Amino acid sequence: MHYHKKIGALAMAFLIAGGLASIDARTILLVPQDDRPVSLDYTVSTAEKAGYTVLTPPKGYLSGKNYQGSPDQVWRWIEQHMSEADAAVISTDTIIYGGLVDSRKHNESLDTLMARENRIQRLHRMYPNVPIYAFGTIMRTPYASNSGVEPYYYAKYGHDLYVLSGLQDKMDLGTLTKDEAAEMLSLKLSIPSEYLQDWFKRRTKNHTINRLLLKDTKSGIFAYFCEGHDDNSTNSQSAMEARYLGKESAKLSPKVYGSFPGADQLALLLIARYHNDVNHLTPSFTSIYPLGRAEDTVPSYESQPIGKTIAEHVEAVGGIMDPKGRPDIVLAVNTPLSSTGESGQFSNYGMMKPSTTEFMNQVKAVIDKGIPVSMVDVYFANGSDNTLMSLMKQHDLLYKVAAYNGWNTASNTIGYAIAQAILAPDMSETDHRDMLTEQYIDNWAYQANVRKNINRLTELERTNYIPTPAMKEEMIAEVQDFAKRKMGLDPATISADFPWGRLFEIDAMVSPTPKYTVYLTAAEKQRRAEEAAKKAAEEAAKKKAAAEAAKKKADAKAKTAGSSDTAIAPEQPSPETTSSESGSDDVSTIIIYK
Repeated sequence: MHYHKKIGALAMAFLIAGGLASIDARTILLVPQDDRPVSLDYTVSTAEKAGYTVLTPPKGYLSGKNYQGSPDQVWRWIEQHMSEADAAVISTDTIIYGGLVDSRKHNESLDTLMARENRIQRLHRMYPNVPIYAFGTIMRTPYASNSGVEPYYYAKYGHDLYVLSGLQDKMDLGTLTKDEAAEMLSLKLSIPSEYLQDWFKRRTKNHTINRLLLKDTKSGIFAYFCEGHDDNSTNSQSAMEARYLGKESAKLSPKVYGSFPGADQLALLLIARYHNDVNHLTPSFTSIYPLGRAEDTVPSYESQPIGKTIAEHVEAVGGIMDPKGRPDIVLAVNTPLSSTGESGQFSNYGMMKPSTTEFMNQVKAVIDKGIPVSMVDVYFANGSDNTLMSLMKQHDLLYKVAAYNGWNTASNTIGYAIAQAILAPDMSETDHRDMLTEQYIDNWAYQANVRKNINRLTELERTNYIPTPAMKEEMIAEVQDFAKRKMGLDPATISADFPWGRLFEIDAMVSPTPKYTVYLTAAEKQRRAEEAAKKAAEEAAKKKAAAEAAKKKADAKAKTAGSSDTAIAPEQPSPETTSSESGSDDVSTIIIYK
């Protein structure tokens, strides 16, 4: 039975039985990897829009920007609430280390870590009928990073550690050259030994825990376990650890275990996996691409072709790739002609590209056939492709797709795009629209456009890329203005925040009704100020002109009046007197001068 036919049959059954909520009201206990929006808020809002009740630990227990997570408090919370759940989606990084960032910085003993990991088995024994969908990560090896999300010494020695680990990986593979061997020795001598020991000791402990999690997977503790490769490249310590874990997991069925790039998308992906499992769904997928390397594209921050990553995510969610038949969902994967760049680059200014235009024609044709399309926008890392978005707007497709994603790494985008497309049929029209808007505001408005503007402000004011309250207000104003201009939205239905006090991400907030304060951008404030000044100047000029005209008129009137007052009266003739000699009476003559 096809995916959407099955969804329709389920919906009809629920309606006959008295309503969707009363029949399919299921509760998911979610333990995210931290409190960032992609891990928590967006994941929860998507699941709730699809009809699920989601239980999460108090934010104070979770890893945040300025504080560590508390695994022991999270464990107590899980044990208190597990009985309320129909399924659990759990970050093993949180319940063992405290969170994703904590897994890179902790100083816990191996005994403490193993004791926490062992509690998973006990939880399963206590609640054998509550399936556990768990996800962890292989510690990343970034080529560079600011201190804060890595050990403090990574700001100075991070790149050296990255290069060193890559050379050690080559040595393990037997492909290290003599020159590279010399470089490796030089790096070992240049990096302080205490930093080397700290970094590799932590990695060794984490690798041991990952092996124990694999053992639990083999024992049936998890309904599904996923090992995410967090920001890894082809040759690195992460790649080497993944290779060894791959050997140990070789006999595990892909139905219960997956290991592929990405971390931030995994919680939502596993919620979608549970959704498919509980509804007995096996959605089929097909991918379409524009001209270029297509499925062979190796995106930034990742070590394998995107086609392979897509297939692994589809398998993890319980779906199948079906390139021949009519699919339940089409993944429209927007890849570049050559290599991926960053969305903040000048090249992302929205130039009309023939390949993207033809790709959009493909997308429109699929939608016209009634097949749901999920947009997987990986042309750039860390934000949308402005050309693609302009064409989506031009073709009136922004709210006709099942899902849209274009954020962070390619694997993050892929996981969300698949999961949201699976959950979309269970959403109301309003909720589905809000889900799309949330992504457009985050990925398109902020990541691809507004972020670089705020970045320039931090550089001008030398705030070390930390946004001030005024910069936050400007960010909200620009996001609201973008939403109004590009999407025709009421700015009062949109807002945003800097949840970790940095420019990298925002928390996009969307309301179906107006509720947020609307701010003016600095440019709009200046425009209004200039307009007000111009208007004031014009009014002043009018008043001045009127005053001058009035004065001129008054002066003229005064001059006329003055002339009348000072005029010389004409000489009066002497009154004529009749001579007494005439014999007439005397008469007085009165002469009136006008």
